[in-house]
Amino acid sequence: MNTLVKNAWSSAGMILGAIALIISLIHFSTGPYSAPPSLESVVARHVGEIKKGVIDGLIGKTPSSSEPTRKINIDQILTTVVLSLATAALLMAFVGGMRKENNRSVRGALIFSCGTLAFHAILLGMAFASAIILLLIVLSLISGFFG
Repeated sequence: MNTLVKNAWSSAGMILGAIALIISLIHFSTGPYSAPPSLESVVARHVGEIKKGVIDGLIGKTPSSSEPTRKINIDQILTTVVLSLATAALLMAFVGGMRKENNRSVRGALIFSCGTLAFHAILLGMAFASAIILLLIVLSLISGFFG
């Protein structure tokens, strides 16, 4: 207990970084929790808005602009919380290092926070690489390069 009190900043950074990394890995492993809307529902909503606008225009009423209701996206909330926790852990590791706290505590906070941020950066890079490869495959199939 005395070690935690002496190394308060870096210990708190380790705890926040570990929580962020655990949440990030669980969220990645168990998949997206918010399902995207289906194409049919998006098209039906837009067609309904166009129909309502045309009818309002024919009647002579000013068309009302309806703001789309935003649904809560739990995936975006989790990503924001994880990145915020990892950034806070990184800042706490920096403060702990400036206060000359125990090197193991500071390194632990750095490892957990940088691990979480690196995990998200690697996922983003893999998504970009996959999108580019998919685009190149589609373009090569359209141009008839493979046959």
